[in-house]
Amino acid sequence: MNDKELVRVAAAIENALWQLRKSRYARCTAQLSLFAGTIRNLIGDSRRLAAAVSRDWFAAAEHSCKAVSRQLGEIPFLASNIQSLLDRRHREMPTLSAIAADLWALQQEFDDVEFNGEESALCVVTEAITLEDVYLGRFRIALYLDSLSELYQKVPYYVMAIDPHPAATDNAITHPHVSHDVVCEGDGAAAIKAALEAGRLVDFFTMVRSILTTYNPDSPYVPLTDWHGVSCYECGYIMDGEYSYSCTSCDNAVCDDCSAVCASCSEIVCRTCAGTCEICERSLCPRCAKKKCSECESVCCESCLDDGLCPECREEREDNEEQETEDEQEAPTGQEAAVMGGRLVDGGQRAGTAYAAVQPDGVGQAAVLPGPIGQ
Repeated sequence: MNDKELVRVAAAIENALWQLRKSRYARCTAQLSLFAGTIRNLIGDSRRLAAAVSRDWFAAAEHSCKAVSRQLGEIPFLASNIQSLLDRRHREMPTLSAIAADLWALQQEFDDVEFNGEESALCVVTEAITLEDVYLGRFRIALYLDSLSELYQKVPYYVMAIDPHPAATDNAITHPHVSHDVVCEGDGAAAIKAALEAGRLVDFFTMVRSILTTYNPDSPYVPLTDWHGVSCYECGYIMDGEYSYSCTSCDNAVCDDCSAVCASCSEIVCRTCAGTCEICERSLCPRCAKKKCSECESVCCESCLDDGLCPECREEREDNEEQETEDEQEAPTGQEAAVMGGRLVDGGQRAGTAYAAVQPDGVGQAAVLPGPIGQ
C-alpha cells in the first residue's frame, strides 16, 4: 500500500473501532433492558402472589410462586452478561496516525498485505506452513472491518488456504486448527479479542499466524498423524484413522464395510482373513475357523457345535442311537426263543431239528415212589 492508500485504510479501521465501541454500549443497554424487564415482572408476580394469599386463592398463589421462581432463575444469567460487558477494561481509541503506523509495521512483518475495498477486508498472507513434515501451504488471514462491530457475537476474520492441502477425510479442514475457514483460537481467544478492541493490528495478525504455525496435539480437528488418511487394505477407501479397524490376524487397517466380527470370540478381522461357519454362514477369525465337526469335519462356530458335532451329524447320531434302542427292545429273550424253537406243527409232530430245543437228560420225567399202585 502506498501512503495515500495507507491513510485511507487507517481511516476505515478507525471508523470500525468506533462502531465496535458503540456496539459494546448498545449491548450493555440491551442487557440492562432485559434485566429491568425481569425485575418488573418479578414485582408484578410478587403483587399477584400477595393478592392471592389475602383472598385464600391458593391455586393462584401457587401459579404466582412458579412465575417468581422462573424470574429469579433468569436474573443470575442476565446479571452475568451485564457484568461481563461492564468489566471490559476501557481502552483508549488509537489515533489515525497510530493506526497508520501500525499498518506500516504490518507491511514490514508480512510480505503480502492488501486491503480489499469491495469486501472491506484487511488481508495478509502467511509463508508456506509445514507442521511435522505435513505440508499445509500458505494461508490468507482476512479481517472484515464491517464485521468488527460484531466482535462480541462472532469472529470478524477468516483464515483461508491459498493452495489447500486439506485432510484426506474432510476438505473443509485445511489445517489441524482450522475448519470451514474459522480458526480454533483456544487459549489465545482473549488475547486476540483484546488486540482487536485496542486496534493493535500487528499483534492480532501475528497471534493468528502463531496459531497456524503451532500444532497442539490435544485439540486438532484432524491429527497430523491421520492427515493423509488411512487406506482400507481391502477396498482402498481413504478413511479417518479414528474410524478404522485393525484386523487382529494380519494387523491391516480396514473400513467398516470390509471388516467382520468373529461369531465365536468377537474379534475383528478383514474379509481376507475371515472364515465362515458352514452351518450358519457367520464370520469366524482364523483361530476359531479351525474348529470342525469331529464326524464330517465341517467348519463350525461354537454356537453350531454340540459335543463336537455339527447339527446334521448330531441328529444322525441320535437317530442311530434311537434305532439301536428299538432293535434291542424288539429282540426275543432266551426262553422265548426256546419255546419258539420247540413248537408243535403237523398234527403234534415236533418241528424239525433245526427248530427243536435240545433238553438235558431227565428233563420232563416224574419221580416214581415205591409201593402198591393205586394206594
